[in-house]
Amino acid sequence: MTSRKMSFFEMWRSKKERGELLKRTNQLRLRPSQLRRLLGDSGVRSALQKTRTASLLPPVGTEVFRRLTAASLQKIQQQHEDEEMELQTTKRSKEVKENNQPKPASDLEAEKPLPFFYGNPPPQLLNTQLEELDPFYQSQKTFIMLSKDNIIHRFNAESACYLLSPFSPLRTVAMKIPMNSLFSLFIMVTILTNCVFMTMTDPPAWIRMMEHVFTTIYMFEAIIKVVSRGFCVGKFTFLRDPWNWLDVMVISTGFVAGFVDLGKVSVLRTVPLVLKIITVIPGLKTTVGALIQSLKGLASVLVLMVLVLSVLALTGLLLFMGNLRSKCVIWPVSNITFHDMTTDPVNYYFLPGQLDALVCGNSSDSGRCPEGYTCLKVGNNPNYGYTSFDSFGWSLMAVVTLLSKDFLENLVQLTLQAVGKAHLTFFVLVFFPGCFFVLSLAVAVVAMASSDREEAGVTELKQREEEFGHILEAIKRREEEEQEACRAALSPQSDGGNTESMEEDQRLCSSCWFVFANFLLKWNCCGCCRWLKLRLYIFITSPFFDLGVVICLIVNIVFMCLECYPMMERFERTLNEAQLVFTMIFIAEMFLKVVAMDPYGYFQVSWNVFDSIIVFVSLLELSVSDGLRWLLVMRVFRLARWWPSFHMFIKIIGTSLRALRNPTLLLLIMVFIFSVVGMQLFQQDYKDHVCRISANCLLPRWQFTDFFHSFLVVTRVLFGEWIEITWDCMEVSDKTTCLIFFSMFLVIGNLLVLNLFLTLLLSSFSTVCLLDPEEEEQSTLQITIRRIKRTLGTSLGKNTHVNPDHPEVDKKEVTMNKYLDFTSVASNPPASEVKDLNGDHGSQRVPTAEAEKTSEEEEEKEKKRHPEVQQHKDAEDQNGHPEDCCSDKCYRCCPFLNVDTSRGRWRVWSNFRRACFSIVQHKCFAIIIFFIILLSSVALVFEDIHLQNRQVVKTVLVRADQVFTCLFLMEMILKWIAVGLKKYFSDAWSWIDFLILQVFLVSIAADIFGFSELGVFQSLRTLRALGLLRAISRIQGLRVVVQALVRTLPSMLDFMLVALVFWMVFSILGVNLFAGKFYYCYNETAEEIFLPEVVNNKSECFYLMMENFTEVRWKNTHLNYDDVLNGYLSLLHLAHSVVLMYAAVDATWLESQPVYESNTYVYLYFIAFIISSFFTFNYFIRVIIDNLQKQKFAGKQIFMTKQQQKHCQSVKKRMMEPPKPVPRPQNCLQARLFDLVTKRSFQVLVVVVICLNMVTLMVESDQQSEQTENILEWLHFVVIILYFTEFILKIIALRQHYFTDSWNILDFLVVTVSILGICFSDLMEKYFVSPSLFMVLRVVHIFRILYWARGIRKLLNAFMMSLPALFNIGLLLFIIMFTSSVFCMFNFAYVKKEFVLNDMFNFETFGNSMICLILMTTSGSWGGFLMPIMNTEPECDPDMENPGSMIRGNCGSPAVAIVFMVTHVCLTVLLVVHLYIIVILETFKSEDAEPLSDDDFQMFYKTWKKFDPEASQFIQYSQLSDFCDALQDPLRIPKPNPIKLTHTDLPVLPEDRIHCSDVLHALATQMSCEPISSRLPGKQEAVATTAIQRADKNHDEETAIESVDVSALQ
Repeated sequence: MTSRKMSFFEMWRSKKERGELLKRTNQLRLRPSQLRRLLGDSGVRSALQKTRTASLLPPVGTEVFRRLTAASLQKIQQQHEDEEMELQTTKRSKEVKENNQPKPASDLEAEKPLPFFYGNPPPQLLNTQLEELDPFYQSQKTFIMLSKDNIIHRFNAESACYLLSPFSPLRTVAMKIPMNSLFSLFIMVTILTNCVFMTMTDPPAWIRMMEHVFTTIYMFEAIIKVVSRGFCVGKFTFLRDPWNWLDVMVISTGFVAGFVDLGKVSVLRTVPLVLKIITVIPGLKTTVGALIQSLKGLASVLVLMVLVLSVLALTGLLLFMGNLRSKCVIWPVSNITFHDMTTDPVNYYFLPGQLDALVCGNSSDSGRCPEGYTCLKVGNNPNYGYTSFDSFGWSLMAVVTLLSKDFLENLVQLTLQAVGKAHLTFFVLVFFPGCFFVLSLAVAVVAMASSDREEAGVTELKQREEEFGHILEAIKRREEEEQEACRAALSPQSDGGNTESMEEDQRLCSSCWFVFANFLLKWNCCGCCRWLKLRLYIFITSPFFDLGVVICLIVNIVFMCLECYPMMERFERTLNEAQLVFTMIFIAEMFLKVVAMDPYGYFQVSWNVFDSIIVFVSLLELSVSDGLRWLLVMRVFRLARWWPSFHMFIKIIGTSLRALRNPTLLLLIMVFIFSVVGMQLFQQDYKDHVCRISANCLLPRWQFTDFFHSFLVVTRVLFGEWIEITWDCMEVSDKTTCLIFFSMFLVIGNLLVLNLFLTLLLSSFSTVCLLDPEEEEQSTLQITIRRIKRTLGTSLGKNTHVNPDHPEVDKKEVTMNKYLDFTSVASNPPASEVKDLNGDHGSQRVPTAEAEKTSEEEEEKEKKRHPEVQQHKDAEDQNGHPEDCCSDKCYRCCPFLNVDTSRGRWRVWSNFRRACFSIVQHKCFAIIIFFIILLSSVALVFEDIHLQNRQVVKTVLVRADQVFTCLFLMEMILKWIAVGLKKYFSDAWSWIDFLILQVFLVSIAADIFGFSELGVFQSLRTLRALGLLRAISRIQGLRVVVQALVRTLPSMLDFMLVALVFWMVFSILGVNLFAGKFYYCYNETAEEIFLPEVVNNKSECFYLMMENFTEVRWKNTHLNYDDVLNGYLSLLHLAHSVVLMYAAVDATWLESQPVYESNTYVYLYFIAFIISSFFTFNYFIRVIIDNLQKQKFAGKQIFMTKQQQKHCQSVKKRMMEPPKPVPRPQNCLQARLFDLVTKRSFQVLVVVVICLNMVTLMVESDQQSEQTENILEWLHFVVIILYFTEFILKIIALRQHYFTDSWNILDFLVVTVSILGICFSDLMEKYFVSPSLFMVLRVVHIFRILYWARGIRKLLNAFMMSLPALFNIGLLLFIIMFTSSVFCMFNFAYVKKEFVLNDMFNFETFGNSMICLILMTTSGSWGGFLMPIMNTEPECDPDMENPGSMIRGNCGSPAVAIVFMVTHVCLTVLLVVHLYIIVILETFKSEDAEPLSDDDFQMFYKTWKKFDPEASQFIQYSQLSDFCDALQDPLRIPKPNPIKLTHTDLPVLPEDRIHCSDVLHALATQMSCEPISSRLPGKQEAVATTAIQRADKNHDEETAIESVDVSALQ
């Protein structure tokens, strides 16, 4: 039975413990006395005899570190020869030798520090040849050398290059040189200098001479390594280390480059040269090795990824092949041939500002051409011809674009314009889920790899701590034996060692420093000074002082946020004066603290150091007239001193930057490599062929002509935007080279970033825990606020006695509850132990009662926090009797309401309420209401812009709206009567129903009284879109999801506040840097910006406007930094668009015309923000997981109902049960066919045929020759014949059992459709889909073969187990999108069509609105939809008439648009993140509950036959232990196994028999650690009772016999 792997939540919960373990192990030290006793005391060594440490220590009485001499080398040589001779004489096999040979010690590997139990070697033995410490290498002719930091270096004892022995002076010097830190520093400086030279665009001539110098240095380094280690003969020689192969490549390419110009091939020298940095930076090689090891786990998901992407690409090929070439061509045209008309781009229709012709289609719902144009399939595909599905390669590239979500909206829009909106279902049902499937599993596998690395590291740390504990225990026992009187003085705790080391560190300090500190930094000159310091110290440590500082800080931040453009001169002067006042306040604060605490004490606090830096910056800003105001934004970070959440966020960033140094350096190295390689590969191509991608032959913003632009391109690719740059690269350079370059960096970069993100999230160094507000320690601000409340309460005459809600009382109660919880857990031993210890059984009930009391208190708190969760529970507790209508307060205020309902006429009212209660509680009532909600929501779909032209539909909708409103009103009244007003309004879901009903009632009232056209009522009518939200409370799965999200709401709000404050820093910076600089002079007629040479600033633009140039306007960009709020919106949109970057890079001065790339270094501001968003998103995920972990351990349902959880358990059970075997037919022919089709080789053959069929489908292309098409048709026909033959063979062999397998049903469907497709191909293709598409379904058969692989089976099963939770969250996401679509249709149907809005993609109808919402949700294109709905005058016409509607104008509403878009984006991102988290959680569970394979079932049945030769399917209970021991893993339970078998809880049948399926199910469940109902313990108790009764009976008989004998004797 395999050991259970730690679950995700258990691992997350143990982060703090793992962090503490890491700190403890880093402090493990042995004092010199303990070390001497360990190495020289035989008693201690005998106590450690069975530990691993004893095998690594030298014999007692010998030195630990022994110099390597000629005699010792001769002894090692003789020992090695003796072992070889013994091996030859005994002729032992290699396997026996490997089994008997010891393994290398992991703590003594090369490049690792010396273990702590060896102590520090004498200084004279550093950098000296020493004998081996590892027993594994002691007979393998090796020796070691220790460098300065006790790092182990291992060498071969053989002569290097057959010339230099280990004692050769030349080799000794060569071994010492690489271990010198100065040599490593010299090599690093050389490599960095060489890298700097590589970044030069046009290097001077002397650089070539420097390349020879660098090559000479690298060759000198390689020679030293060869001399010290040898060349290739031996395990630790030069070429045996793969990192040294980089030296060979660098040197060889350097020599070749000295004689031949390598050109683009110079990248073969660049890559290994930069990778050499890894070898000289400590720890980087270990990081790379760990990453490579984690890649092994990605093999399964890579296979799945390739298969799924191939299937999706093949589907796109068969569906959309050639459709994107359809364009609008002018028709008819006289005097022009058809060929000239279709090949000349002049005849195509282009939208303004677009480089590609308008894509169209000939279906009813596809894109239409303007008048005078017709849709023809001519020309090239869009985007230089690279966006298409015309061949498998281009289709695969399009699918990868969907997978990466880069420019996804462009691909979907082009496809829908060509083939119609109906094909969006293929994207929603096939492409998007397929991409999510691949991405989620990839993230889950990388998370598992990070978790495995973390768990392996923790296991190693635990082993090291355990070894240290054994050593201390042995030393302590030995000391107690020798010196009984000194036991307390010789405590072997590690803290003593730390104290000694701290004292030693303090003794290292110079005495001059203490003299200087006492004289100048400690002000104790006189009594008055000390008196003043004491008073000031009391003042600055007062909570009210901190409160005052925080208030000043917040007001200062508010003033910084008030800066905007344009500002009145008076307002600007006020802000400057306020900044001066705040600067003086903070200077005074610093002065008071310095005087009160002395400079020595003041600068001991890190926050005070930060405050002093800010004060210094403020003084610097005052001294400089302009340009440094943006530095004052650092004051925002001072809030972290008093704000725990913000402090935790800053701490996470600081901790991660220190702990993730090596992974971050590795990522930067990769970015540098690809930047330099990109510049070397494509620099000249961009210069020579720039006119292919630029109309004015101007270099694009993203290009490779210099290192900085190349770095920007690589950084943009790392952030996820790569496809547009790839198209440009493919157009100017070699297509294959560009695809390889960008594909490699896309995979490597994303893998490194994902690994960095998950390592930061899951690793143990991040021990910052997210505490509940109840658990946080009270800060000085909280103390101050409590005092103020107490003072206000006293001044208002309130009682100020301590009440139970006092924080200190709560803290004591929480501590007591924790103690009781711990007691209840710790005091729950077996009954026998309790009886032995206490003598009775009553004592064990006390902590249980306390625990029940605690749990009841927690339930009451939960009920108060979330009353909506308790509604149905409370309803069930009423036993069918409704509660009182009103609350107790109402009855006290209105006594006449309190009547006796048990008699008189009020009894009729009581019976009526009971009848209403029965109706409301009936299932049919909920179903009817749910059905009405759906109908009312569907009715909203038809209220689009065409409703005014459909009077019949409009009338029906008006009547239906009134009917639905009446029905909802009746529902509400029934619930009021049934459950009462108190109960109704205590439920949050009922409040939602009530408020939405009020919206419907107000809308109907406005229609009746003729006020429906008023703006207030029109805005209120749009809230009817929220009606579908009422369905959430009627679906249990949605309720569970919403309740889980609501429970995370407090933490989410706290996170949002932290994120807003952190983003405020960048927003204020943006305002200071770019406010008023994004304006430009624009020609609306030509739709272009004036060049700076024509119009330079605002004055010149206004001059043209005054000269009656009506087409000239001075415009501002939609997204800008003119104020902080606009800055927030710009930062939110920055993650999905680079347009804002372009405006910032082109900005020059205030109110000046932009200049193309006037300041490219502005990109660094946006890069810094995106990097900071990395940490913000990590903190966001941390908050989500922490809340889910709390809910999980609190017993809450997370995203799945109990029924769904039971369903998952039943599915797991069915997957673990063996499939029912198909009986072998009696007929001889059928029996042979049965044996044939049930062989695994036959299934493999079928899959081979399917793969060949898939290859033939991949070969198809849009412009293939007629001969190729005929060949493919014949191959297709042959494949159908093979499929039909397989069907005939299986139907004959399996008979009616053929249709019991879902795979066979799929095969039958495919064969049937394929045969029909041959006969009616034209008809099916015209009215349905291509018959070839059904052939793709056969590819699913490959999953059947892949299912045999254990790793892939885990991933598939994990995703399948997560489907219920994914369905719940997906359904909630659909409801939100439906609601948002209706809302957009009501509010933005008439906005001006620009940016991404056009005749096909808009908010005019529900279908179009849903398409736009899908694009916004699945990609980052929401900014293109936000701009049009934010338009105001003069960008739009508010008085424009809309035909068929009473609504005038095509303007939007900025406030409504921003609130809606931000809310929608946040909700969808939250739900999508939860989708990925669910897959990760289920993937972690799959490690524990992996379904059994066919081989496991066969092993079980073969073993069962040995114990049940008669095939009765039963064995005796007494045989169970032997049977479980005879099994193989993973089902085996080795002996002794009675206790484990007790936990299996097997049902025992009469005559003590156990059934086969029960045993298999119990073992499989035991493997997954899932409990079953207890039945085997009952059997064991019965057996024990029988034995006791039998013994008692025997005892009575013996007593009776003895009494008879005694009486006979008398």
